Amino acid sequence: MLPIVDASDDLVFETFRIGDLAKRVGKSARAVRLYEEKGLLGPAERTEGGHRVYGEDALARLKWIEQLQLLGLSLGDIRAFLDRLRSAETAPLVMEQARELFELKLSSVREQVVALQAIEAELSRGLAYLASCETCAPSTEVTACKSCGHNHPVEPPPLVMGIHQTSEGK
Repeated sequence: MLPIVDASDDLVFETFRIGDLAKRVGKSARAVRLYEEKGLLGPAERTEGGHRVYGEDALARLKWIEQLQLLGLSLGDIRAFLDRLRSAETAPLVMEQARELFELKLSSVREQVVALQAIEAELSRGLAYLASCETCAPSTEVTACKSCGHNHPVEPPPLVMGIHQTSEGK
């Protein structure tokens, strides 16, 4: 990190060399250069020695890119979104475009949460079922699993039934 002092205001801005910036956001320097090449990150200033130097705004932008990627946007999608934002003539238009994207992604995330909750329930049922399998003798044949006769607390869920079907096919 390199502090830069703005003599006109006596403000201190924190700057980062590419490696420090990348480390701060958990990316590689190569990824940061790629984002710059794709127009997702403003061009870096250069030191007299030619090293890239970025300001705190680049740190915020990289965190923003990461959040958009977590929402499922590709780098191309992010670039297209940025292009739309840059072409908007007023701040309210920019905010409207951001709102539309966020609403769409929120709906998608909510659907994923419901799907993940169903998977969680399925895994819990599978684990409850499998926990009762620990009473089998070590020499029990795999083919006995489908009709083992044990008193299981739940019916075998599809995740377990798939194992039974696989063991039958041997």
